[in-house]
Amino acid sequence: MKWVELSVEVHPEAVDAVAEVFRSHGTGGVAIEQPVTPDVDGEQVPHPTGLPIMKAYLALSSSREEQIHRIEQDLWHLQAFGLSPVGEMQRREIDEEDWANAWKEHFHPLKVGRVVIKPTWRDWQSGPDEVIVELDPGMAFGTGLHPTTQLMLQALQECVRPGMEVLDLGTGSAILAIAAARLGATVVAMDVSEVAVKVAEDNVRANGLSDEIRVVHGSIEATAGLQFDLILANIIAAVLAKLAEPLGQALRPRGELLSCGIVEERAGLVREAYPAAGLNITEERREGDWLLIRAQKAS
Repeated sequence: MKWVELSVEVHPEAVDAVAEVFRSHGTGGVAIEQPVTPDVDGEQVPHPTGLPIMKAYLALSSSREEQIHRIEQDLWHLQAFGLSPVGEMQRREIDEEDWANAWKEHFHPLKVGRVVIKPTWRDWQSGPDEVIVELDPGMAFGTGLHPTTQLMLQALQECVRPGMEVLDLGTGSAILAIAAARLGATVVAMDVSEVAVKVAEDNVRANGLSDEIRVVHGSIEATAGLQFDLILANIIAAVLAKLAEPLGQALRPRGELLSCGIVEERAGLVREAYPAAGLNITEERREGDWLLIRAQKAS
């Protein structure tokens, strides 16, 4: 299958707005690529080196030119309203198979705390205390390189305890769900992207965790009636704020929410929405321009 890849370099302040433009015009999920310092040995956590690159994909169709034109117009309007810099949108046609394989030579094992993100095609000599996550992200977001994923991996290692029930909302490649299951949790991994769901299912099977992780196509409303000890939500600030109330309802009393994908300029949306939904903010962490906000539901 052929796709049109749309990419644009943006200031972190503009991530939410550009993601909404892409989504509103039918691109489905949006990937955020953060250039980082290379470390092929996996011993150092890479650090951000430049502006994030937003990417989205359109299936080749008769209506694609009209879609692309509308996206370009909306991105121009963002600039006209004085939003922080948004670069010129680039486009290229790609084969799904070529896209899924061409980048693999640049993806090496990465260690974050005890968790080692090991590409399925790489070797790694594991230590006695390491938690191994076998991963092939395919066309889903979540390789471990982005600062938001690293923040979440670090925090979940402190929060997850054996026997916990965890929801991973916006699971992407299932990287966080697999790490949580390796630490002893049972997990519901959800994503609105059918592509991400397929990739997540493949990664769950590759890790032998089909009994511990249930992959679901949908969003938070699909959990109605269920409650969790911990929710992982690596999304963007505007969506986190919008979902604050249902996130709170999906937590057990004193359950915790780890949320990321937040830039400082948009963090106010989350800081305002969480307390109103009964979620008390207990901690904030930063990696470059990105924030992780930890919150707890009142007892």
